[in-house]
Amino acid sequence: MRRILSIALLALPLAIMAQGLKSEDETSTNLAEMRVRLNFTKHFKIHEQSINLYLNEEIFSRLYESTYSQLDNATTTAQPYFRRSYTTLGVSYAPIPYLRIGTQYTLKIYGNKFKDATGIANPPSEYLRHRISAYITGQYTVDEWKFSLRERFDATIRTDSVNLHERAQTDLILRHKLQAQYTIPGKPLKAYADVELWNTLNQPVKYLNTYAGIDTDGNPTAYAGKTFGQYLSEVRAQLGLNWRVDKCNSLGLAYRFTYGHSRDINITKNKSLIELTNANSYGHYIILTYDLDW
Repeated sequence: MRRILSIALLALPLAIMAQGLKSEDETSTNLAEMRVRLNFTKHFKIHEQSINLYLNEEIFSRLYESTYSQLDNATTTAQPYFRRSYTTLGVSYAPIPYLRIGTQYTLKIYGNKFKDATGIANPPSEYLRHRISAYITGQYTVDEWKFSLRERFDATIRTDSVNLHERAQTDLILRHKLQAQYTIPGKPLKAYADVELWNTLNQPVKYLNTYAGIDTDGNPTAYAGKTFGQYLSEVRAQLGLNWRVDKCNSLGLAYRFTYGHSRDINITKNKSLIELTNANSYGHYIILTYDLDW
């Protein structure tokens, strides 16, 4: 809240702005989603180095979504809807048998940006994101087993205008993925299990660290002395099975469980109050894949 105290005798205005935490919420979302992924990969060699050029298309369809808000003490349920699609073009190569390096570009199109509170349709920039990724994968094979560890850096560029105190224009994420794969002897089947961790790198926390520790009257809150920083934003665990139909075609079926955490910072229009929502989500996914390799 902005308080203006004027001293008429001196004709000198003194403005005091007390910024604090207006509300703090914890939300939990449970969801079920189906994903369909098509992969097209071209393998070739240049100077004896293995090169992969690939194009992926992935479609996300939300089947169920239920969110509980502790602040409102209420649960909201969304109808099934098309959530988003990813179109990815990438290239990777293996300088040595145990190492693969790659980079890719992804166009992300969102489908859950309908209308705002006034009923006005969102501008096209709300629907698009651009993601640029670079990764390095170490892999080791023992008999029918193959183990790999991938480190991946993502930069997702927003096309809409944002308050830089609330969120970054470009989100930077570091992802760590550990996978074990087993080739069933005598069968064109491969089973695998993996776990992946996502870490934020540039979430804006300076404004939150400065002002969330006092309320609108200048009194310390429960956040006094607490420092907000970067955090683990998502954990993924997946089990899957791939079937090699023939030399070029493969089908896959997988189940994925995810736990997601995010801090949604909303600074009110008069910039005197902060709304902080710690959002937790629990997702169950069925993933169908088709791979064409040649």
